[in-house]
Amino acid sequence: MPSDAQKLDCSALSSPPVPADIDLRSYCWMKLDLSRLHSSDFIHLASNEEFGAAVKLWTESMRQVPAGSLPNDDKILSSLAGYRGSPRRWMKVRTIALHGFSLCSDGRLYHPVLAEMVLDAWGNKTQQPTSSPSDPRAKDRERLRRWRAAQRTKQENGQHIRTEEAHSTQADETAETFQDRFTETFPETAETFHIKEREREREREETLITFPETAGETFPETPPTEPPPPPTTTREGTLCKKLRGLGVRAAPHMVVVQEMCARHSDEHILAAAEIALEKKGSGIHVGYIAAMLKDPGRSSGKGGKNKPAAGPPNRSLLPPVAVAESHFIAL
Repeated sequence: MPSDAQKLDCSALSSPPVPADIDLRSYCWMKLDLSRLHSSDFIHLASNEEFGAAVKLWTESMRQVPAGSLPNDDKILSSLAGYRGSPRRWMKVRTIALHGFSLCSDGRLYHPVLAEMVLDAWGNKTQQPTSSPSDPRAKDRERLRRWRAAQRTKQENGQHIRTEEAHSTQADETAETFQDRFTETFPETAETFHIKEREREREREETLITFPETAGETFPETPPTEPPPPPTTTREGTLCKKLRGLGVRAAPHMVVVQEMCARHSDEHILAAAEIALEKKGSGIHVGYIAAMLKDPGRSSGKGGKNKPAAGPPNRSLLPPVAVAESHFIAL
């Protein structure tokens, strides 16, 4: 609230230094003369807290109406200075924070330096660049603006016309296609329902079936296809099937199988397989049997390298061998 010293007769006070209608709330700048500030008494008298409160009041005064003024109310001033709810702290910094402000006849506080800044900013804001009617550049700018507006209108009209033409063409094509398809009228209903596409398909079928030279002569019907003959069974395939049944990994396309079939009989190969299964167990490779057949001494135990080649092993002399099923995938 205003103090007793501030409750004076407003008629005895000086008039405000700025007009009452100055509004700089849309103006984002504050012109501060740093040389003038640092050579003033305020910069030497104010503490850091008092200097901060004073700067906040300066910036807030630029947003008041009229600009550069502050209300003469301690509660509002404490809030503007950042001391809302702390009246004691505000009263400690109030004297220095309001340094240079004086009460004028309209009941508000004004600062002479801020008033100069306000008038300077107001003059720069109100100045508008004006052009003479006889300025050739102004005429050129106006002529260019009109030409651009005319071109824009012409382009929009052209696009509108093209769109309408496209719609009308599409509608005409739809109507012509509809009339072209439905041409034949049935006598029972007197309505047009026949589709020309059916005639075209029928003509296409007749053209494909009938020779053009001899009308009426058609292609003979295609005889039914005979089933393919069953695949022939080869000796290698039969042998490999028997070997896989015993538990030997073998396939007809293997070169080692083909070589064994060319050199030995099936009985000889199966007998060697039984001997190999007795020694190694199920799951052996057919190559092991081929090695035994190339070196007959391997099947006769120790010292068999220097022995002559023997004939095919006698199955009757071999004890029965329990051969387990192979855990490998049959080829």
